[in-house]
Formats: sequence, C-alpha cells, structure tokens
Amino acid sequence: MKKGSTVLIALSRVGRPAESSGPGEDGAGKVDLPSPPTISGSEKARSRTGGRSPGTLQHRWLLFLGDALLIILANLLSSWIRRGLVSSTLNVDGLAMAMALIVYPPMFYVFDLYNLERTFRSWEAAFRSGLTVVSGGIISVVVFYLLPQGAYGRGVLAIQMGLTWLFLSGWRWVYGALFQTSAIGKNPTLILGAGRCGKAIYDLLRLPFSPYEVRGFLDDDRSKQGIARSAPVLGPVDQLRNIAAKVGATTAILAIPRDRSPELVRTIFDARFQGINVREMADVYEELTGRIPIRYVAEQWFFAVEGLSLRHKAYVQKIKRLIDAGFSSLLLLLTAPLFGITALAVRLDSRGPIFCRQERVGKDRKPFTIYKFRSLREHAETGGARWAAQWDPRVTRVGQWLRLTHMDELPQIWNVFNGDMSLVGPRPETPESVSMHEETVPYYAVKHSVRPGITGWAQVNRHYDAFVEDAMRNLESDLYYVKNMSLTLDLKVVLRTIGVVFLADGARRVRRELKTGWVRG
Repeated sequence: MKKGSTVLIALSRVGRPAESSGPGEDGAGKVDLPSPPTISGSEKARSRTGGRSPGTLQHRWLLFLGDALLIILANLLSSWIRRGLVSSTLNVDGLAMAMALIVYPPMFYVFDLYNLERTFRSWEAAFRSGLTVVSGGIISVVVFYLLPQGAYGRGVLAIQMGLTWLFLSGWRWVYGALFQTSAIGKNPTLILGAGRCGKAIYDLLRLPFSPYEVRGFLDDDRSKQGIARSAPVLGPVDQLRNIAAKVGATTAILAIPRDRSPELVRTIFDARFQGINVREMADVYEELTGRIPIRYVAEQWFFAVEGLSLRHKAYVQKIKRLIDAGFSSLLLLLTAPLFGITALAVRLDSRGPIFCRQERVGKDRKPFTIYKFRSLREHAETGGARWAAQWDPRVTRVGQWLRLTHMDELPQIWNVFNGDMSLVGPRPETPESVSMHEETVPYYAVKHSVRPGITGWAQVNRHYDAFVEDAMRNLESDLYYVKNMSLTLDLKVVLRTIGVVFLADGARRVRRELKTGWVRG
C-alpha cells in the first residue's frame, strides 16, 4: 500500500455527508447531521470576548511586542529604583534582561495569555499574569544559580517581577479595552449561500472580534431573498460583482460546499479577476476556530487539501516517533519515584488493582491496551462502562485528585514508549465509541490516520468528549491537527498542556459547562 493512502481508506469507511440540493443550499436534508452550531455555552463566552481572533496573528504580534517593550521597561526601572542608574542595567543586569525576554513570553503562552478568546479585563487575566511572573522568576533564579557569573541582585529581581506583573497585566487590560470590544479593521463581506453552511459561518463572523463585517447573503433561492436574518439576502449569486460594488464588499465567502454549477464557478472567477477576495467557508472557519467544519465540506475537499495526504509528512511522523521514544524513555526514568508514590496511594486508598487496562483504537484502527492509574472503586463498572454524574460516587478520594491533575494518565507514557501512542495526537477512543461515532459523525475514521496522543489539539482547546456534538467538535480539532501536523504545532500543544494541567482548566471547564449534565466516568 502506498504511503499517504490512509486518509482515502478512512474516507471509504464512513457514510457520505449531505449532498447539495441546489446552489443556494448545502443539502442538509438527505443525511441526519447535527444542526448548525448555536451561540451557547463556551460559544457565548467567545461572543463576549471577541471569539478566536482571526487576524489573530497580527494581534498576537501586537501583544508580544507590547510585552517585550514593557519587560525591557520593567528591567530598566528596577535597576534605577535599586541602584539609581539606568545605564547599569546593560552592563550589570544585561543577562537578567535577556533572560526575562526569553522566559516570560513562552510562559504567557503556557498560561493561555495569548489566547484572544479570553477577556483580558478580568481578575483571572491578572492572576494568570501573576503565575507567569512567579514561574519566570523561579526559572531565572535557577539559571542564575547555575550561572554564577550572571548573578542578579535579589532586590532588583523582586522589583523587576513586581513591575513586570503590573505592566503586563495593565497592558492586557488596555488591549482588552481598545480591541476586544471594537470593530476596527473589519472587512465588508458577502456570504454566498444562505443555507445551513452560510448560516453557520455567519454565526461565527458576527462575533465582535471577527475581522469580517457581513453585509448580506447571496442566494439563488428567490424565496429567501429579502428575508433578513440580521443580514439580508440581497440577491442571486450571479450578481456578486454588482451587489459587492453596491454595498462596498471587498470579500466574499463561498458557503456552497457541494454541487457547484459551471455558472457559479464562472461567477467566482469573474469576481476574483475584479479584485474581490473570494474565500472558501472551510478555510475561514479553520482560520478563526482552529477546527475543520466537517459538517460543511464535501469529500472532494479532503482529496484537494494537501495537508490531509500524509505522504509528504512521512518525515514528520518519523521524527515524532524518535522524539516520542527518547522523551518517553527519559520520562519513565524521571517519574519512577512519582509512579511509586501514586501506586502506593491508590493501593492504600481503596481495594482493587493499581492500574486499569482499557482497550482503545489506535493508528490504522488497530486496537491496543491503554494503561491508567485506577480512579474508580473496585467493580465500579460491573455490567459495563456507563456515564457518570459530575460528582461520581464511584471515584475514590485519590481518584478525584488523580483526575483533577490528570495524573491518572501518567502510565500512558509506557504506551508512547512501545509505539502505540504519541505524546501529541488525537485522543484514543474505545471500540464502542468509535463504532458509534462512525455512524453519526462524518469522516470520524480520518483521525485514525495518525497515532493517538496523551494530549492533543482538541484537549487544549475543548472539554472532554461528552456528547455527540462534542465528538463532532473534537473531531474538527483532530482533523485540524492531522492537516497541519508539524513539530511546531506539537510544541504549541505541549506548552498549552502545561497550563491546562497546572490550572486544571479541563476539570474547571467541565464543571462550568456541564453543571447539570454528565461527564465521562
């Protein structure tokens, strides 16, 4: 079998999504797919905070440059306050300034302070900034201890940490006031197609921080024209050039994923030649959310997207395997004492085995056994696994702590060492879950084209997979990871995982979003 054919085989295992019934519809009626995402729960939080900034790259650079300038200012002022000489900073404290510039920005990323979905004008942002500064200070102390020639006065370091926290917290408050509630730089946009696909991208684009300002829809269905859904249907798609000129739109988003007629293709070409920026809905959705909208893409899209053909990423997978083997070996050695302490705690807390073994589906759909520290009472799943209430009485006292800190996942380092898993990748599911999701979630089998991971893009961006809708959202993130898989993306996931584990974001997110619902046992 040729390399790169895994995704094609995976596509053949799943049912086709809805076929289009016309140029203005995405044909949702032929297959029972979930409804378009509504703005609720975590999406309401995105609406308040401005959503995942698209144009996020420019705004994140703005945040980073502001951080760098303020870190330099904090170092200069701390030297002046302590010694009375700003000029001494470069001579005496130059290493400390360089260390601060190297340490603090990555720590801000770890604690999710470059995530433009967050509200920066809040006590939580100030708290996370404080954790960043404290963590950076500890790292600096360790470095200065190992490099005595770069010694840094304790008084200067304390002042510098305090000023850094004050400046960076204030900078985020100012940024939030200026940008997270404004509509600066929005591109006037038309959406081509007022069906479910068009309405889904409209719900995303109307968030306050979106860089697009929707002026209206275009659709060939005359029954829809003139009907306002916050944005009106202005006319048929073949009038794109005229309507764009009339409303001043410079961008058009194509939300007709299937059955594109030759007339539609010619309209798109003509518009592009006239300077209108026509973008695919899937590309915009991916850019803004870090997910791929599997509800609203046709199978042809999977064949056309180069990132989902793993042939050219074979070297990435080989390098990932070398890193996994080396890093997991080191982790097994370093965490051996922690393994022993945790195993003893599990054994003393309740009767039963120390480890639990569960079957999971791995790369190329091959089953394997995953290992975890036991967090449930003995015989808790007699009669089969079941869904558990938020505060599950089956969970032991030690198990609650293990789940909160994700320590129950620690034995999976062995799965990484023996090649069943990777450090970063889609989370592995049980055979029962896979069978169920493959019946209800389009393209679910595509995630099995890479090794599953201990942590992944979906885990640092979403809560645990609790419902079919969440399975859909998590798969969107998993496909984004498969499409954009790289060592750089793996590094981002690892850094974010540190913050998620340290602040128990996953557990708090489950409690916040599923207060009256269920979480997996």
